Amino acid sequence: MSGEAGAIGNSTYLQIYYSSGMTVSLAMPPDPESDSHYISNYFKEANKPFENKLKMVLPKLDTSIAALIQEHNLPIVPYDTNADYIEGVIIEDTNEHKIDQLAEQRAKNWFVNTNKPKAFLSFSFFTKEFSKITLSITVDKRILRSQLHKLRDEVLLVFEL
Repeated sequence: MSGEAGAIGNSTYLQIYYSSGMTVSLAMPPDPESDSHYISNYFKEANKPFENKLKMVLPKLDTSIAALIQEHNLPIVPYDTNADYIEGVIIEDTNEHKIDQLAEQRAKNWFVNTNKPKAFLSFSFFTKEFSKITLSITVDKRILRSQLHKLRDEVLLVFEL
């Protein structure tokens, strides 16, 4: 059995998965009858540091992200699990990714032609300790890659406090 230790949390503006960033493989003990919950118990313990950290940072994240949205006029709206996934939502204003003209055009058209559009996007990055953070957010218009970097930097700052 393999898996990744981590925890998931929700705040007003995002869903976050905070994890080890590493997949571990576990074998059953020689006598599986002696501990039939060996693997689930392993992950229950391995998840605790991630759960505790999320409990600590989620309230701070809500406050700091709300301020970031206001300060930089980010198109992030309260997280909505029913938002649509639309390829091309991110406007590539950095040189990190190749621009997909077709996806960009589809996203532009979708936002123009959809009543009260809400699009879902998710992206991942690592902390200084090499833990992995995956953020899922909802936007009501296309967002610049550089704006996502501001969000990433703010999340990392809160995690380091």
